[in-house]
Amino acid sequence: MNSCPLCGGTVHPELLAKTTTPTLPIGRLIQQDFPTWQPANGLCPNCALTYARRHAHTRSQRPLNAQTFPRTTFPYYHPLEYGLLGLTQRLPHHPGYTGRGVTIAFLDSGYYPHPDLGETVDPSLDIASLDTDLSRIRLALEKRPNRIRQYVNLAEGHEGVGVDAPSLWSDAGNSWHGQMTTVIAAGNGQLSNGLHRGYASQAGLLPIKVGRPSGSIPEDDILGGLQWLLRDDNWQRYGVRVVNVSVGGDFPQPWWENPLCLAVEELTRRGVLVVVAAGNSGQERLLAPAQAPSALTVGGSDDANRRWRMDRPGEVGGLRLYHHSWGKTAVDSWLIQKPEIVAPAVWLAGPILPVSPLFRELWVLGRAWEALQNGDVDGARQILDEWHSVLKLTWAIRTTSDEAVREALLLRMNPHKWVHRHAQHVDGTSVAAPLVAATAAQMLEANPKLTPYQLKQLLVESSLPLRHLPDEQTGHGLLQPGRAVALALRRHGGLLAGLPVSGMQISDDSLRKLGIGVRVAVDAPAVESPAKAGSPTDESERLIYLGTHAPQARSVSLVGSFNRWQPEHLCLEETQNGWWHGVFRFPAGEHLGASCYRFWVVDGESGRGEWLVDGENPVQAESGFVTGHSVIG
Repeated sequence: MNSCPLCGGTVHPELLAKTTTPTLPIGRLIQQDFPTWQPANGLCPNCALTYARRHAHTRSQRPLNAQTFPRTTFPYYHPLEYGLLGLTQRLPHHPGYTGRGVTIAFLDSGYYPHPDLGETVDPSLDIASLDTDLSRIRLALEKRPNRIRQYVNLAEGHEGVGVDAPSLWSDAGNSWHGQMTTVIAAGNGQLSNGLHRGYASQAGLLPIKVGRPSGSIPEDDILGGLQWLLRDDNWQRYGVRVVNVSVGGDFPQPWWENPLCLAVEELTRRGVLVVVAAGNSGQERLLAPAQAPSALTVGGSDDANRRWRMDRPGEVGGLRLYHHSWGKTAVDSWLIQKPEIVAPAVWLAGPILPVSPLFRELWVLGRAWEALQNGDVDGARQILDEWHSVLKLTWAIRTTSDEAVREALLLRMNPHKWVHRHAQHVDGTSVAAPLVAATAAQMLEANPKLTPYQLKQLLVESSLPLRHLPDEQTGHGLLQPGRAVALALRRHGGLLAGLPVSGMQISDDSLRKLGIGVRVAVDAPAVESPAKAGSPTDESERLIYLGTHAPQARSVSLVGSFNRWQPEHLCLEETQNGWWHGVFRFPAGEHLGASCYRFWVVDGESGRGEWLVDGENPVQAESGFVTGHSVIG
C-alpha cells in the first residue's frame, strides 16, 4: 500500500495513480496548504473530497459575470471555473451505454462532419493547425472513420444521397445548426478532452438536410424529410430507431389535419421514436410536429450553469424553465400535455464550424485565456502578439498592463459567446431535444426490444418532477439519463429484468427474494455481516442495493468514504449475465447523503483496476476531479 502525500493515510497504489488529475481549483487549494505538492503526486480520495467541499464554499452565491467588467455572457461562480459545465456534470448519465448500434436521424438545415463525430478520439488530430482551409480539413477528417452512416440532401428542391456531397462539407452558414444538434447529442468530446461529450457518443448518425438556401425551413420541407424515412422503409435500411426534429412548422393546426404530424404517427407505428423540440415562443402555442400525440415533445430547463443535486430540494428549487412553447393535444376524449419532458436548453456548449474563420479566432483566444487562468500573463500576451493579425489587435498588446490583457481578451470573446477553444454557448429547445434523443439511443442499446411507446413511457417515468414550476409547462419533469437507462435494462427483454435499480434502498422482503447476503459498510475494512438474507433491518439502518455491469471483470468491490476507499474488502457477487451486485447495510443519519462511493473493477485479462461511478444512481457529489462520486442516499 502507498501513503497519501497529504494526510499520510494508506492508499491502494493503483487508486493513487488515478488521482493525479484534480481540477484546477482543487490543485490550487492543495498547494496553498502543501506548496511542494504537485498533481502527479496524487492524493487519497478522502483528501480530494475534503478539498472539494472546501472549494464549494468559496463559490459565489451570485453569478460573477454580473460583478466584473467586461461582463461575460454566461454565469459562473468562481474565477477558476470560467466555463460551462459538461453534460454529465449537469445530468449524470449511464457511462456503460453510448448508443452503440443505434442510428439517430436528424432533420435540420445543414451539417458538417465535425471531429467530435469520429468513430474514436484521435489525440493526433489537430484541426486548428490547418488554417480553416476547406480542402485540407476535409482531407484530414476523411482519413479517420466517422459515424455518419449516410447523408441525405433534400434541400433546394432535389434529392441527393451520399457522404461525398459538397453540401456536407460546406462552410455555408446553414451548416452550423445541424452540426450543433448532432454534436450535442453524439459528440465524443474530441475537441474538449471529453468535457462536452454527448450521451450517445458512439451512436450512428443519419443527417437529413431540409430547407431553402436562405436558411428558412418550410413545413413542407420537414415533411419531405420524414417521408424520405418512410419511403421504402429507409429508416430500417439505416437502422434508425430515433429521429430528432429541432425545427418547427409554420402555423397552428389540429394534428389530425396536419400531414407532418401524421407522418410522425406513422413513423412511430413502424417502430421509430420521434423526439421534437417544443419551440421557443414562451407561449401556449404548439406548431407541428410538436403537437403530434406520439411525438416526445421536449421543453427546456435552465440551471444557470450551477451545480446542483437532485437529493437537495433547495437546489432543485433553483431550477427554472426556458421560454419554451407548450399546449395540449386532444386525442379522442383525452388531453395530452406538451411538452412531456424538459431538458437543459441554455448554457450548453455548441461546436464552432471548423471551416469558419471564427474557429481559428476562438482557438487563439482560448489558448490565451487558458494561459491567463494559469497565471501566465506573459504567455497570454505572447499568444496575442503572435496572432495579432488573426485577432486584428495592435502591437501595443506587448506592453499593456495585465488587467488590460484580460479586458482585451474578454472584449473579443464576448461577442462570440466564447466558452471554450472550440465552442460557444447556445440555447433553445433545439439543443434540449438532442439530449433526450441521445438518451433514447442509450436505452435502445441497453434494450433493443423497446418500442417507441415504451421508450417514451420510461423517459417520462424516470424524469425528476419539478413541483415548484407550472405543471402545464414542465410535463412529467426533468430528463434523468442514467435512471432512464436503468429502467430500460429492467423492462422485458432487458439484461436486468426483475432486479432492483442500483443505489436504491430495498426492503427486507426484496432482500429475501434476492437471496444474497448483506455486508456492512463501516469505517474500516469490512467483514461479512452476521446477518443473513432476510434478516430484519434495524430501524436506524438502511439496506442499499448496489450493482454494475462488468462482464469482463475478475472481481468487483465497493470503495467509498465509509471504508477509506480500500478495494477488495466489500466484494460484489457476479451473476450469470455479467452483472455484479450486493446489498450493503448503512447506518442511518449522518452517513446518508454524505457517503460517496464507486465500484473498483478489476479486469479479468490485464488484472488492472478501474474505479467507476454508479451509472444507475443520479445523485453525485463533487469529488475534486472532473467526474463526481456516486452518493448513498
